[in-house]
Amino acid sequence: MTASDLPAGGQPDVSTDGTEAPFDDVITLSTSTGEDGAVTVTVVGEVDTFTAPVLRSSLDTQLEQQPRELVIDLSGVQFLGSAGLAVLVETQKSARARDVDLRLVATTRAVTRPLEVTGLIDLFTIVDSSAR
Repeated sequence: MTASDLPAGGQPDVSTDGTEAPFDDVITLSTSTGEDGAVTVTVVGEVDTFTAPVLRSSLDTQLEQQPRELVIDLSGVQFLGSAGLAVLVETQKSARARDVDLRLVATTRAVTRPLEVTGLIDLFTIVDSSAR
């Protein structure tokens, strides 16, 4: 592993809740809870067939806690594949069933383009940043 293989912080990427991504240099997940009880899951890397299950597991764990609001910050995502889109749709359905507000931070073309092309963008509340 060279320095160029490491993310900006200089440490290999690992997910936050003890579940390692199958390709741990492809995705990083971090979770924070605001004073208002809103939970933000920040995703950095690529969301594809290999990493989508890790994201799904993390989002399911957060939804089980029934936060007032769940924000998925995708501003650090460089690739959003069909498996990632499926996770977002499934999470939207789960959030709605639990009466949890779901918002996506989607600021890059890598995220907005797949949502637009598939027509899924209208299913989500899109915000510019996790600050509300």
